[in-house]
Amino acid sequence: MTKDQALAGLAEVRTAMSWNAADRTNSFVLIVDSEPASLIFTSMIIQRLGYRACSAVAVGGALEIAAASAPRLVITELNLKGLSGLELIERLKQHPAAAGVPVVIMTRELTPGIIEQCRQAGAAACIEKPVKVNELYEAVHPLIEPGTRRTEVRIETRLSVTVNNRPLECFEGECAANLSVNGMYLRTARTYPENSLVQVRLSINDEEIEAEARVVYCRPLEDGCSGIWGVGLQFVKKSPAAGEIIRSFINDMVTHGMDRDREE
Repeated sequence: MTKDQALAGLAEVRTAMSWNAADRTNSFVLIVDSEPASLIFTSMIIQRLGYRACSAVAVGGALEIAAASAPRLVITELNLKGLSGLELIERLKQHPAAAGVPVVIMTRELTPGIIEQCRQAGAAACIEKPVKVNELYEAVHPLIEPGTRRTEVRIETRLSVTVNNRPLECFEGECAANLSVNGMYLRTARTYPENSLVQVRLSINDEEIEAEARVVYCRPLEDGCSGIWGVGLQFVKKSPAAGEIIRSFINDMVTHGMDRDREE
């Protein structure tokens, strides 16, 4: 299946959230950046990863937003116009409602000295600009959802898959409905024993991916769980090249339609 075909079946790019609907409605990520293109780019990625985003171009505006409604997380450029990202951290500590909000620093010069400086100032993490989807996710996901262990972005997609040399019935709605570098969720009426190993093969951008996967769980169609029937798989054996193809595909899906050249 080509990228265009996958995009046609991509209803929405998002991760599966562990926190409840009320938290998702009332919480947001505050992005602070004086570079408009970078601010838009980072905000769009955050939203496509399933989080709400709010933006500010300087410390003053960021503090006003944080004081009015404390964000779940702040992502800020280190070198802002006026006060710096490190000064923003210090100012946030002075606001009771935002004092405990974790802060991730973005910078185009990610040196060991800058990382240490940010850590000493209280930053929870540092990432390099221009931001990369998986690096951003690895930084923000454990801070927003500390109870989960997911380290790789998961997207919703629609890919043809063969399991144990038997192709899924795409015309009946069977497909790879979720995909990450670590595994995938198959929309299928077939059942497989939990903890059993299966051989899977899928095509991404005309590249054939083969892997061995363990069945984590199986939700049969007859359970009456409309909309969630299928099989969850965890990859236990795949080549490094296959992992990079999947990661690149996911990155392209998340950033599809964005002006990445302007951000860089």
